[in-house]
Amino acid sequence: MLYNIKKSFAIHHINVDKYKIYFEEYGSPDGIPILFLHGGPGSGCAESHKAIFNYKKFRVIFLDQRGAGKSAPKGSTYKNTTQHLIDDIERVRNYLNISAWLIVGGSWGATLAVAYSEIHYDRVYGIIVRSLFLATKKELEWAFFDAALKFRPKLISDINKALNLKSLQNPIPSLGKMLDSKSLKKKCLAAELWLEYEGNLSTLESKENRIESILKNKDFSDRRLKNLPNTPFIEWHYIKNNFFLKKNQLLKNKVKIKELPIFIIQSDYDLLCPPSTSYFFIEGLNKAKVYKVGKAGHYISDPGIKEKMKEVIDSFTK
Repeated sequence: MLYNIKKSFAIHHINVDKYKIYFEEYGSPDGIPILFLHGGPGSGCAESHKAIFNYKKFRVIFLDQRGAGKSAPKGSTYKNTTQHLIDDIERVRNYLNISAWLIVGGSWGATLAVAYSEIHYDRVYGIIVRSLFLATKKELEWAFFDAALKFRPKLISDINKALNLKSLQNPIPSLGKMLDSKSLKKKCLAAELWLEYEGNLSTLESKENRIESILKNKDFSDRRLKNLPNTPFIEWHYIKNNFFLKKNQLLKNKVKIKELPIFIIQSDYDLLCPPSTSYFFIEGLNKAKVYKVGKAGHYISDPGIKEKMKEVIDSFTK
């Protein structure tokens, strides 16, 4: 059984670098502090993230990162880097007068959890994440190209056909150029194709793609663009800048967190963040463990993932 979602007991904003950073507090003000980090980059916190926490035991802070969720301005990439996000996390911790906390997240949220903890390890009780992504070149090539070629060949073929590319070509660079363009038509089309591509790779089983219907939509207005999630734009901003990390930075610096409790929930069929990353990462870490979830993909809503996250979080003590 998952937990009933309660109302937040506090809502906060911090103004920095032309951003209004939004975060909420749930649970017990005297409970063990938890910081929840959403994925993307750029997706924002969602209700689906909130049912895994025991609000009688924990004080949970849900932070919308720069340009994401209820933080404003929506979709902005101005001064939006991994280090800026890490600095924002520290601003929130100091603002709330929290000495240390447990970090929970998934996918990009797991990346950010590790990046933050490797710098501020003295402020972290432990790390509990799902679908670990370490932002290496190898992972990126797998997540956005190799996985599609092997497990979603029709998807990549249909997208490349829509973009007038060769059928076995990586579509991400072309989609990225369209996202960066000044053309509303190109931006709208690229954003929807990006969302369809990533969404289909996130599911446990292949589904019929929407590419044909996306191409039939001739509304290329500013209104359509504003109604689309900003995730493709922020994700592309991070991808083209190597996630603002040095080569293999998170792997090289993991020695700094080798004594922290680190628990990774990993599904067998996650195409975007495959199990090999999690098992490779925990080598040499003294208090790290991977919890396997069987028939599930990338989404937190996939069978067993929320339940396993709840179980592992419940077992945590300082």
